[in-house]
Amino acid sequence: MSTKTDDDIFWELVEKFIDHANNACDNADPGIVSAALINATARFNAFVVAQSSLDKNEFAEDVEGTTNYLTGRYREFLKEHMEDYRENYTALIGARELPEE
Repeated sequence: MSTKTDDDIFWELVEKFIDHANNACDNADPGIVSAALINATARFNAFVVAQSSLDKNEFAEDVEGTTNYLTGRYREFLKEHMEDYRENYTALIGARELPEE
């Protein structure tokens, strides 16, 4: 019997969230879906930090450092994925023709 690693669980969750977002695009503009994901991520991260703090004072002391850490991680992930799309645009998006003028 195999046991899932944290890395396995991480990537399964990533795929589930992306799948849910893709399905949401059937009924909403992708920009709205993206904004909702960012907002949900921010709200959930605030909850995780607050919940893991010993008390309100510890939470307040962690806000700036944690905000810097999380926004840095988001920036790293975003740059990595933007680079992937830049390198593999046609395979991921398809060939697009410019409209004739």
